[in-house]
Amino acid sequence: MRNIMLPLYSVNKLFSDNQSDNKPAMAQRLMLTPILLLALVLPLPGYAGDDHDHEHASGHKQMLSEPGKEYEHEQDEHNDNENSVHLSAEQIQQAGIISRIIPAEKTDIPLRAPAEIRANGYRSFVVSPRVDSVVITRHVALGDHVQPGQPLLTLFSEGVASAQAELRSARSEWQRVKNLGKNAAGAARYNQAENTLAAARARLTAYGLNADAELTPASFGEYQLTAQTAGLVLSDDFQQGQRITAGSALMQITDETTLWAEARLPAESDLHLTRDTRVMLNVAGLNISAQISHESHTIDPLTRTRIVRLTVENPDHRLHPGLFASADFYTRSENPITLVPETALVRGSDGDWQIFIESTPGEFSALEVERGRTIRATQTTQTNGRTADKAGETLIEISSKDSAALSEHSVSQYPIVVAGAFFIASEQAKGGFDPHNH
Repeated sequence: MRNIMLPLYSVNKLFSDNQSDNKPAMAQRLMLTPILLLALVLPLPGYAGDDHDHEHASGHKQMLSEPGKEYEHEQDEHNDNENSVHLSAEQIQQAGIISRIIPAEKTDIPLRAPAEIRANGYRSFVVSPRVDSVVITRHVALGDHVQPGQPLLTLFSEGVASAQAELRSARSEWQRVKNLGKNAAGAARYNQAENTLAAARARLTAYGLNADAELTPASFGEYQLTAQTAGLVLSDDFQQGQRITAGSALMQITDETTLWAEARLPAESDLHLTRDTRVMLNVAGLNISAQISHESHTIDPLTRTRIVRLTVENPDHRLHPGLFASADFYTRSENPITLVPETALVRGSDGDWQIFIESTPGEFSALEVERGRTIRATQTTQTNGRTADKAGETLIEISSKDSAALSEHSVSQYPIVVAGAFFIASEQAKGGFDPHNH
């Protein structure tokens, strides 16, 4: 409490020197005296309680600061333990938790492109007549497998009949001249008969017929088209009795043991491809290795894509022309990357992706990561001497804003949980539950 202390000499001044003052002045001084005495006793309102309030505020602030420090300390400890989960060996075994060290390394990154299976043009044969003809009989149907020399069609042609008749006459004439000899028949007749026979044989050969076959007048004009290669009848665009002009395609025979796949890459793609580039073809639920046989240097004007031709082995005839597929072109990454199984990634409480690191046996710490590209691993198998790749586990590229933290926690020394991460995440969520809502 603060009081106004007036100097005593001021009060004494009021009563001193009474002889020099008159009575009215003396009376005025006596009236002021009680007021001054009252001011000496009462405190001023502006200063009342200042010391008490200051001490009370200081005390209250001190009371709040000490529990605050304690709460902050507890909160720090809570944050430190929030991302860490401790499990016993029995819990790890029951939950099926598996962890392993996954080093960052350079790997093959796939670039996927749409593709379509097509017939191998180098192993296909178009069956067509070389002279105007009429279809008499078909001997094979669509989808049949044929062997070299197997009859496909029987046709009739006036041109063939004329050529066969000429050949038959040329053979007879040549046989007579040959028996007479060059001296007896004469050199001119001998040479003419020989040349006529050669021209008649060449004409039938040009029609695709066997010039050495026996000819009878009853069979003049009829001939057969035979398979020139083993394969499958992929098309037969004709009907019996139909007149066919020379060069019209009647059938297509294709050897399906080796097919083509045409993949289409973006026109602006700068992907460098060689014949040694690993290519996986995904078609009809199969993953089959393919080899680059041709890379087009022109752009398709309709699709604005660049065509890459692939050669695919198909000994089991499981692939057929017309199937849609997807081709994965694998190229080596420039920098080492970390790939983890998809089961290693779980969502954190904030919705971000995270993995769990086994810092010490039974102690699992969460590490926030960013999810990158998805890469499907493949497994190479051998079946009947054929190499094929089966789809393996799905791998996810992970990275971190703090690359040093990712390198320190996973690559250098600590194993990453690849199975059972969901169980650890649930235990983490239970450990982070606060019944007081702090």
